[in-house]
Amino acid sequence: MKALHLRFSLITFIFLAFLAISFADSGGPLKPEQAAYDVTYYYLDLSIDPETQTIDGSLLCQVTIINPIDTLLLDLDDVFSVSNVEMSINNSAFQQTTHSLQNEFLLIDIPEDVNTDDIISCKIYYNGEPKISQGPPWDAGFVWETTSGGQPWLGVACQFEGGDIWWPCKDHPSDEPDSMHISLTVPNPLVCVSNGQYLGFVDNGDNTSTYNWFVSVPINNYNVTFYAADFLLIEDDYQSTIGNDIPFRFWVLPEDYETAVDYMDVFHQEFDFLEEICGPFPFGTDKHGWAHAPYWGMEHQSIIAYGHDFTTNEWGYDYIHLHELAHEWWGNLLTAKNWADVWIHEGIATYTEALYVEHLSGMESYFDFMKDHQPFMGISPLAPYEEMTASDAFDFNDPYYRGASVMHTLRYHLGDDLFFELLKRWAYPDPDDLGNEDGRQCRLVNTEDLKIQAEEVTGVELDPFWSVFYREASFPQLKVNRQIGQTSFEWLTEQNVPLDLNVPITINGEAHTVEMENGYGLISMIIEDDLEIDPNEWILMQDPEIIVGINDLSNSEFENRLMQNYPNPFSENTVIEFYLKKSQHAKVRIYDQFGNILFTQTHKVRIKGKHQISFNKGELSAGVYYYQLISDEGIISKKLQIID
Repeated sequence: MKALHLRFSLITFIFLAFLAISFADSGGPLKPEQAAYDVTYYYLDLSIDPETQTIDGSLLCQVTIINPIDTLLLDLDDVFSVSNVEMSINNSAFQQTTHSLQNEFLLIDIPEDVNTDDIISCKIYYNGEPKISQGPPWDAGFVWETTSGGQPWLGVACQFEGGDIWWPCKDHPSDEPDSMHISLTVPNPLVCVSNGQYLGFVDNGDNTSTYNWFVSVPINNYNVTFYAADFLLIEDDYQSTIGNDIPFRFWVLPEDYETAVDYMDVFHQEFDFLEEICGPFPFGTDKHGWAHAPYWGMEHQSIIAYGHDFTTNEWGYDYIHLHELAHEWWGNLLTAKNWADVWIHEGIATYTEALYVEHLSGMESYFDFMKDHQPFMGISPLAPYEEMTASDAFDFNDPYYRGASVMHTLRYHLGDDLFFELLKRWAYPDPDDLGNEDGRQCRLVNTEDLKIQAEEVTGVELDPFWSVFYREASFPQLKVNRQIGQTSFEWLTEQNVPLDLNVPITINGEAHTVEMENGYGLISMIIEDDLEIDPNEWILMQDPEIIVGINDLSNSEFENRLMQNYPNPFSENTVIEFYLKKSQHAKVRIYDQFGNILFTQTHKVRIKGKHQISFNKGELSAGVYYYQLISDEGIISKKLQIID
């Protein structure tokens, strides 16, 4: 036994104060004290009292040590009181240990030295009045409602703030327990449902009953939940695409029981579709469950909240059920280990809605759906590199519409065969291993992980696509320069990425594709041709910049102009044209990305009209260069590209 450390000294309080700025939000940079261990198991045992709106119970947390620590750091809302903490090391007898709860950090003293691979089990006894949600499911907190029959309806929502608003946990998406036991005691006659498999209930003889649930696979902490009401149960079993029987369970309020029974076909059809495009339902060992809720919905693993009043939308589907069900694959089977990558949850789930519209009504409706869900260009990339909290990721990244639009563009880029194969392989990397009975398919991933996997599945090099559509804040833009005999296309991006995304166009109503290489492409057409760029809006981009070439200017109403060189890109020679509105001093200068001047015309008086120079690359290497027209009217700049 080691001597007690000064756990709660001035240093500890400075540490707590430093972290307190973001204590209420889930995620963000992982604290070193929490990176030092891996959670393997939770056992949550709570009594829930709707009359006093309090909870009282315990949490058993089992962790494996990665790096030696002397304090176990968990997250827990300060509204609770922690009455006692006991700890066991490597299955020794539990003994009481000291603790402190402040600024939503629960620091628990480890009473002896621990090493890598040691196992700590910690029992935390706590109670209090949890925060009340003012707008579930978005505002975190408990929901204390009353049904039309006068009975309590109880639940909790905590996506943005995490599970620590009601139970002690490591509140970070990068760590999930391998399994979890949940025991919940509620007043009779309420039925309490939760994640995972139902293990039965015990009538305690004091007008309360305890309901037991076991989650047999990993689960992220914001998805741990419960619902309690005077539910009636609709039971069904469903055969998955791989032949296993999946328990279908819908806990519905009595007043809507008959409506729900008649509506089950809608749920079944949406379930069928998602299994078809995403692979087998991931949690068949547990269940596919719904709980009738007083708010729209939430993707709680194996027991989604449903409060959409059994209605389909103008596109012909129940978007709450379909979207929340899609999260069983995109969010629960695959979980973003950094909230900055939450497009993996919301973008793909939203895109499955578009695919279902296509399934129901065809491609025209699919295109209409995507046009109706166009995102606004924001101030943040879809998937920033930095660690983010949940609230910041949802506020700044637009994971829903932007994420879906990037998936739409990726589908165009890859083609349907590769894209739909990739969608299943993201969910199930091994096409011969489609089960999930032991949780082996549940994975923590990030945006880069999915790129690497996409390249392996498709054989397509995706660095340019990922750099532009996931890592840049602005959408790419096409610069289109129409000349007499040909039109050039250039992708403009924040970081000058040579985007190789081909451009669909029509010329006089006939479909063509502009092949883009290193961000540039050419197609033969005349200025009088009717050009339409991306008529089906496959590509998420800004409005194109279209320049009509000036070749026969003879009046003075035009300003000085510098035209795009052609051909561009080029390997040996290119032509640079410029137009002067009047006679004046003028010259063309070419320089590299560091400002080194490589070529300069003599600065002399040149007559009004069009001028042309031919430029040979000489010994210049492949890359991007710049050229300028310098005249009495000022300086105009453009860029050119040399290729091997």
